[in-house]
Amino acid sequence: MRNQDVSQWKVAVLGAGSMGQCIAQFMAMNNHEVFLYNRTPANLEKALVQIESNLQTLVSLRQVKMEDIPKIRGRIVGSSDLKSSVEQADIVIENLAEVEEVKKKVFGQLDEYCSEDVILSSDTSTMNIFEFLEVSHPERLVITHFFNPAHVMPLVELVRGPETSDEVVRVTRQFLEHTGKQVALLNKCIPGFILNRITLSVFREAAHIVEAGVATPEDIDKAITSTFGPRYTFEGPFGLSDFAGIDIYERLATLLPPVLCSDTECPELLHRMVEEGKLGVKSGEGFYRYDDEKAARRNRDTKIMKMLAAIQEVNKG
Repeated sequence: MRNQDVSQWKVAVLGAGSMGQCIAQFMAMNNHEVFLYNRTPANLEKALVQIESNLQTLVSLRQVKMEDIPKIRGRIVGSSDLKSSVEQADIVIENLAEVEEVKKKVFGQLDEYCSEDVILSSDTSTMNIFEFLEVSHPERLVITHFFNPAHVMPLVELVRGPETSDEVVRVTRQFLEHTGKQVALLNKCIPGFILNRITLSVFREAAHIVEAGVATPEDIDKAITSTFGPRYTFEGPFGLSDFAGIDIYERLATLLPPVLCSDTECPELLHRMVEEGKLGVKSGEGFYRYDDEKAARRNRDTKIMKMLAAIQEVNKG
């Protein structure tokens, strides 16, 4: 029987990649016993080493005490055996490859290994799992989409399926909010959910401006980080439109749509970058160069954490 006290929930995280390891770390930091599963023991060991590094970064920012690291690490049990990783869990968070057959196989096993009241969730960022996953109790199936780095970013998109019960939505939200996450609820699964749709809409227009020779990636980034970037830290597009004036937005929305990019294909700019092997931080070069991947990620995570702390201070007022 699932524990009625969400503060005592045991969490199984499937997949020890960059998202899985961060979710496992986050849950352990919030006093949850975590079972981190990865099919490959070597990759599991790498994940545990990275978690240690992440915790050291948090210590340097005074967000975690050095003496707490052994306790946090002690709450994470790594395993390459799926059954033992999920048999005690109150909630399972899947972070495996975005491949339909992979997810079908694993959720079929979860249906066998987990009791009917265990919540089965996926951290998919793009897939409508409700269209192809088959479990004996679909009312306990949800999407919990975390953002990278998951131990830092405060939001989780909670997506319900057509058969997800109100009770499962309620208790999953309660659990996530108990850990300190903010929850954006989607009552229907749509491709890309909220954030990926908006993110790609912005990127599509930015790529169009670059390809038209109007501005460079550097100047577009500068324009965004110097204007609505700071504003979006405390107000979203609807709040921003209230201050700009709804009449101004109406005029913009009348004049601009005919000249905005409306392509339905992937921007050619991205195809070229992939063909050239410029994949971003993980390859050492994307739109910018990165000589040290770990240092780049640590620097970015540090900036995010400092910004979040500053935003909390601003919002107190």
